[in-house]
Amino acid sequence: MAMLRILLRLSFIANFIFNIAQSIEVIIYRSIKFNITENFQVNYYYTRTLQETNNALKNLDDPKILFDFSPSIIEHYQLSSLCEELGVIHFVTDGSLDYFSNLAFSLSTSYKNYLSSIVSLLKYFNWSQGLIFNSYSYEFIEESLFAYSSSFKKIRVSSDSSIEDAVQKIAAPSGAQLYYIFTDNDNSLSIQTSLLSTKLIHTGDGILIGKDSYFEAIIEGALIIAEEGQEWSYSQEDYLSNSVSFIMSLLLSKEISIMTNYQLANILHSVCEHRFCKSSFSLVNIWNGERIIVGSLNSSHISIEKKIFFPGNSTSIPISTKKVLNLSINGGPSNPAPSPPNYDVPLYARGSFMAVSMINRDSEILENFELNLFDFDCGATSYNAIAGAACFTKDIDHFGLAHISSYSSSVVISQLKTFKSLNITIPIVGSTSSAISLNSTAIYPSFIRVALTDAFLASEIPTLLRALGWKKCAVLYQNEAWGQSAYSKVKEVAEQGGVEILNDPEYRVIPPGLTRDQVASYTHILQGILETKARLVLAFMYSNLMSYVFEKFYDLGARKGDLVIVSTLATAPADIGFNDSLLYKRLEIGVPMMVFQGSVWVGEFGQKVYNNLQKTYMTTPRTFACNFFDSAWFIASALDWMINRGQDYTDASKLNNTIRSIGITGCLGKIRMVKGTNDREMTTMDISSNDIVNGTIQIYRVGTFSPYGTHYLAINQPVIYGDNSTTKPSDLRLIDGSCPFPDKDIRTFSDGRIVVFAICFALGTITAVITFFIWKKWWNVKIENLTVKQEISIQDFVVGATIAVEFFQFASMGPDYRPINTFLAEIGDLLSLNLSSAIVFENNLYWIFFDIILALCFFWIVLCFIILFRLDEKLSSLFLFRFLGQLGDWFMPVLGNLCFIPFVSILLDIFVCDQSIGNNFSDSFLAKDCNQFCWQGSHIIYVILSILALLTYEPLAVFCRPLWQEFQSQLHVKTSPTFLMVKTGVQISLIVMNKTVKRAQATAHGFLFVLILALYDIFIFKKYPYNYPRFSWWQFISIIGVAWLSFLSTMNLLIGDNEAFYWVVLVFLGWINLCGIGLYVQWKKYPSLLFRPKGNDQSILFDFAFRFGKAAEKSIIRLNSSKKRTNPPESQRSFVMPVHNKENG
Repeated sequence: MAMLRILLRLSFIANFIFNIAQSIEVIIYRSIKFNITENFQVNYYYTRTLQETNNALKNLDDPKILFDFSPSIIEHYQLSSLCEELGVIHFVTDGSLDYFSNLAFSLSTSYKNYLSSIVSLLKYFNWSQGLIFNSYSYEFIEESLFAYSSSFKKIRVSSDSSIEDAVQKIAAPSGAQLYYIFTDNDNSLSIQTSLLSTKLIHTGDGILIGKDSYFEAIIEGALIIAEEGQEWSYSQEDYLSNSVSFIMSLLLSKEISIMTNYQLANILHSVCEHRFCKSSFSLVNIWNGERIIVGSLNSSHISIEKKIFFPGNSTSIPISTKKVLNLSINGGPSNPAPSPPNYDVPLYARGSFMAVSMINRDSEILENFELNLFDFDCGATSYNAIAGAACFTKDIDHFGLAHISSYSSSVVISQLKTFKSLNITIPIVGSTSSAISLNSTAIYPSFIRVALTDAFLASEIPTLLRALGWKKCAVLYQNEAWGQSAYSKVKEVAEQGGVEILNDPEYRVIPPGLTRDQVASYTHILQGILETKARLVLAFMYSNLMSYVFEKFYDLGARKGDLVIVSTLATAPADIGFNDSLLYKRLEIGVPMMVFQGSVWVGEFGQKVYNNLQKTYMTTPRTFACNFFDSAWFIASALDWMINRGQDYTDASKLNNTIRSIGITGCLGKIRMVKGTNDREMTTMDISSNDIVNGTIQIYRVGTFSPYGTHYLAINQPVIYGDNSTTKPSDLRLIDGSCPFPDKDIRTFSDGRIVVFAICFALGTITAVITFFIWKKWWNVKIENLTVKQEISIQDFVVGATIAVEFFQFASMGPDYRPINTFLAEIGDLLSLNLSSAIVFENNLYWIFFDIILALCFFWIVLCFIILFRLDEKLSSLFLFRFLGQLGDWFMPVLGNLCFIPFVSILLDIFVCDQSIGNNFSDSFLAKDCNQFCWQGSHIIYVILSILALLTYEPLAVFCRPLWQEFQSQLHVKTSPTFLMVKTGVQISLIVMNKTVKRAQATAHGFLFVLILALYDIFIFKKYPYNYPRFSWWQFISIIGVAWLSFLSTMNLLIGDNEAFYWVVLVFLGWINLCGIGLYVQWKKYPSLLFRPKGNDQSILFDFAFRFGKAAEKSIIRLNSSKKRTNPPESQRSFVMPVHNKENG
């Protein structure tokens, strides 16, 4: 039957279209196909896709009409734009046309009209409470109803299973008498079925069903709000078909066949107010299974024409029989511009609404009364006095008997001033815990605080630290009321109780409200905290600022376990968004942290509140919801106390005094006010920690602390510290207390850092001058290209191995790639001979390696003089000189080339004295050994030795680098001396940057490092460094590989995600591609000119491993019995090199 009705109605629509004009083009998108016979001469089109609709709109003649029944708002907008472009009338079913063109018309009423009509009906019936069933797509209705009255309760529905569970667990115990259903039709039917099955509908109850929820209304006595013309729609198809029928009947009287689309639009504009073709509603009553129109309504008028039958055959309008006591709360999310809304506040305010709900439902107190809580939205976490006064004045009649304030101290203080100006003297109960001034009854006589103050909590932190065995800490607070009060209390108690604050006063304070970029300007303060070596940091800052501080601590080198953050706020790492790309930094420093707060969810009653909140809102309750609950519970308990004693509870002064005089047991435990103050008496405090559980940060209680109770300190479960152990760490980050002075005295020594910069700059300048002179005087020569195949020698292998080792050496001088992959970095340090990175050189270990390197430098100098002045030949009768000459031949490519970077780097460390315990140079100490003070005693001797070593080792290394290959008769792969000179300059530049720029600004160092490598690689590509093209090609490829690693390391410094797997993947993908390209180009362009020795000659590769340990010349004979090292000609053995063919350019 239903299908027959649909077909008949659609046939009627087709008749309308036919009667209008034969040339009308009607496109119907996303609907059933109309049953129109061929006798009707109407062009109609049914489209299912946007493409079909697009083609129809573009290809059909005017006039055209589009009925758009798509459920997608995006498709609506796309079609609206197309219709505007083509001038086509566009009908939709939306309740808002804000983003549609002027050619778009709605087949429905506007949201504004609908909401106004609902509120008008509620006012007509005097309905201001009840249970609202709604879904996320109908939140706008819920918001309007709560704006009208905060006494409504709500259930958010999403599926049949959740509806049944919500009706049983929330609706049933709520005691509601009025039910409102504003969902889609399917959910509406499920809600009605559940309400009937649980027998919640009784005589005297009322149920109101919205315009999108009534197609299958089944509850006897229900009222339906239906659009005119839609009273007998029993399905979505009925609704659409009736909508089209309405439009066709509207157009039937117009001669539109001779009109253009725009003329048709003008007609529609005249009959459809604001382009909404429906403006009124019918009020339909379900009775005896039939729908009866009993009245009509719109936003400004209601007309009841017939008797209404409510459930249970009652004709009386359902009302509440309890007297309403009005309270108010500032629980909305809004803030004055430009501050964004704070949606945490409504989550906290749920506690107060739960208190009202429990009182009205359970009747444990105020048995014969009902509480109503009006929700102001006049400033959540920021406040403007003018806008706030206007906001409160607008609804001043809704303040009620008492008011529950926001949790923000600055907002509360400002609002209290506004209330005074508005002559509002009712009690103001709140949970703000920061501002100390709010405890004054003289300044704020109407204010009552149920939460422990942060200042009190902070004052007990030193006592807690002593109880846990800690005596040293650092402090960082934001420079505003809360931070200042918390710090002053901590400082006072710490000085009295033997807890030492290590950072100086000027390194304890930071401005509030800083952005992430602005925090960088206060790096010196955070660096000062780290330099104290304090593990415990007492942090008194709000969440955003604390999170940015955590990130900067990480950037300065702090890692998990280095710091234990202690605070009275527990939200810092979580509030900025769990998917934030910098979250790992905050988690590294701020999880776990120790949180010191007043106890919440205390006892059996506190757990009951917690469970009720969790069941009602189906989410974990916020901690502050407990404070808001007690604010409302405290007021209600005072009202109950006064009513039971016959006192005038409407007298604000008497109610204020009663709240201050009684005691309650609430969610926060026992609350009683301290006489003469606005603060509550002290009570047990929670010691909490945080951890990541199932991808979210959870706060959990580990113990309690009660300095005034019988149980002083109780740890109920182990605390997990930053190193993932339960072992309590020391209060200082020291190893055996190795430094001979207190860590709190350590500070950055700017003059020492300037000295390091100056020495490095001088070294770079001297090296550049000497290198240019040596190149110009002796090594501006050209090498002959290798054109004939040669048998590869051990010397050729040495040259090839140099390229591989230098790959890791260059990488070790670049930005730190240890965060990308620690294992990769350690392997790179070892292969690069950069032991200062591979091993932690500090204290005694540093001096051992420094002495060894210093000795090797001077040994190298001796070897160079023996070779340069031919002492091994002139004194060949002496075994010692023959042996040293051979050692020089062997060690020249190792000590003078491969060891150049580690030797120079470690020798420069003797000048790094940029930390101090005073203001003089003699107060500074060596970065590698805090026991060695700088610029005095033995340090001066080491400085002199280092300068001598550097000034002699470097020039000799520069000169001898190309000299070694002149002595190798078996060496076929020759290196361009010019390239060796340039390489020296690049290496010195990188070492200098590593000791200066990298220590000051790592990111800038990274980009500068990549730039230098790029220029260096361009030189390699243009000036082939080897006479064997294959080696030149792989030298070029290796530098690209270093640049790629350095670029990714620099980007890692910028965007973070240390140890993230994708960084490693990117590194190796780049390297694999480079190797693939390198092999392909080598195969295509660079033929092999070296071949391996065959047969027994392959032993040469193994003898090389023993060659450095053979002092006797017999080893050389065994290495190559047929070839003895041939002395070069006399011209090649003189100190001054001969003149070769000059290089071009």
